[in-house]
Amino acid sequence: MLAIDDAIRKLANRERNQVAGCMHAHDELVVLNRLLMFSLNDIGEGELHNHAQGVQMWTVMQLLTGKLFETWNMLVERFLKSNPEDPAIAALSDAHKKDLAWLKDYFGTIPLKDSALRTIRDKTGFHYDKLNLDQATNALTEQESMIYVAEHPANACCYLGSSLIFSAAFAAIADKHADTSAMNQSERMAAGVDIALADLNEVNLRMHNVLYSLIEHGLTRAAGGSFDNLVRLDVPVVGAPMSSAVALPMFLDIEQPRKRP
Repeated sequence: MLAIDDAIRKLANRERNQVAGCMHAHDELVVLNRLLMFSLNDIGEGELHNHAQGVQMWTVMQLLTGKLFETWNMLVERFLKSNPEDPAIAALSDAHKKDLAWLKDYFGTIPLKDSALRTIRDKTGFHYDKLNLDQATNALTEQESMIYVAEHPANACCYLGSSLIFSAAFAAIADKHADTSAMNQSERMAAGVDIALADLNEVNLRMHNVLYSLIEHGLTRAAGGSFDNLVRLDVPVVGAPMSSAVALPMFLDIEQPRKRP
């Protein structure tokens, strides 16, 4: 039997970098997806709770979107630019080739396409592109203009800033993908959230399908043609909670640092 570390050492640098890149991207996406699921769960009631939860969900969604773009860029650089076709891409199943084709059509390569998720990545990250906040500012309500201060920065919430940024971004998404002529700002924002979440779910599923297939191809090559040649240990997962049973807390009890004597 061959240990996985010995198998990986036998791979050429290019193949090793491909497998490691796909595994690392998979792990990052899994963690951020888990956080997004947790952020969608209610843990309290009231305006403060709603605002804190909204900021958390939007922020995790933004981070996950950015990571999906990084993963796509990695696939383009390490696999799709190969000429002739990379063996790992050629070995994809017909179903996973369809997933890859869908991702290529959604993201584009050079240049990237103007999608709902690209709006989130570019417009809510100031180092990419600025938002036009005029409409969101004109529609701003008193409830949205809240800033919650706290003794520790980890518990503060500047809802005003996040509500302006994400309201403008989601409304822009709705304007590009639906008829919003009869909608007000809140309705446009809600429509944009639905569009973005639907795209996020679709991209996530297809991205993981492709990553799994590429990882499997690399490990099969490392194992000399069969997983049966690798040492395998099945570890049961016991006591794991359902994704709907865990929520990100609104506030944290921050311990004060001990004073030096």
